[in-house]
Amino acid sequence: MDVNIFYIHQYKFEYVCDIIPETDDNGNIIEYYPQDLYKKKEFVQLNEYGKGPFCRFKIPTFWAKKEGVYCIFSDEQLVYVGECVDLSKRFNMGYGNISPRNCFKGGQPTNCKVNNFILNEIKQGKSVKLYFLETKERFEIEKELIEKFHPQWNSQSGKNIRSNNRVLNEIGMGVKITKDKCNNIKSASVRSGGYEELSAYLKRITGDSIRLTFKEIERIINRTLPPSAYKHAAWWANGGHSHANYWLKVGWRVEKIALGDWVVFSRK
Repeated sequence: MDVNIFYIHQYKFEYVCDIIPETDDNGNIIEYYPQDLYKKKEFVQLNEYGKGPFCRFKIPTFWAKKEGVYCIFSDEQLVYVGECVDLSKRFNMGYGNISPRNCFKGGQPTNCKVNNFILNEIKQGKSVKLYFLETKERFEIEKELIEKFHPQWNSQSGKNIRSNNRVLNEIGMGVKITKDKCNNIKSASVRSGGYEELSAYLKRITGDSIRLTFKEIERIINRTLPPSAYKHAAWWANGGHSHANYWLKVGWRVEKIALGDWVVFSRK
């Protein structure tokens, strides 16, 4: 099975990359407010999403001049569908690099919305992935997928709720998921991400601290940690995201971390 191929409905999308914002020397995401640089800001109002904050990110230039439909996933949930005539330009000069003018009415509020939503997802420790289907029928397929799956970010309010049953049955690595398997996935993977096993493991520890390597944690939870866990210390913050509750609720907290290597948990 080709892990770079992802079937959405009957369409075969290619994996492009994980979207990773620029960070400083300490691994913290660099946030910025380009609207402050707009010379005419006193004479025009910010658009609905222009307040920010925003981040900067890029995708590989290999995707330049590729026409088609793209899908953004957050922790395996389809959150946005769009079309473009140049995927690299859409992300590297649009979503990933917000210009001052686009923060204001008359600019491009969708760029601001997608950038800010990506930033918020990653700050919560989620993994944001991009997939692409090269096609000349981009308008028709974009419309079809939006109408079928109602991605959360495609609505103006960002509050549309997708149907987990339908999406899990029709989105995947070319695998059709049965109803029973879907229920198991919802209760295990979607709800806990495997971190319930980490809770159980920590509850059995008798000492006051323990150092676990990333590989040991992955064996405990029986899955690979998301890329953001390897790249961003914020993923391991004690609070602010759901997976932290699985060590906090059993009386543990993250004390120290070496990104990509090990984590020290200590009792609260």
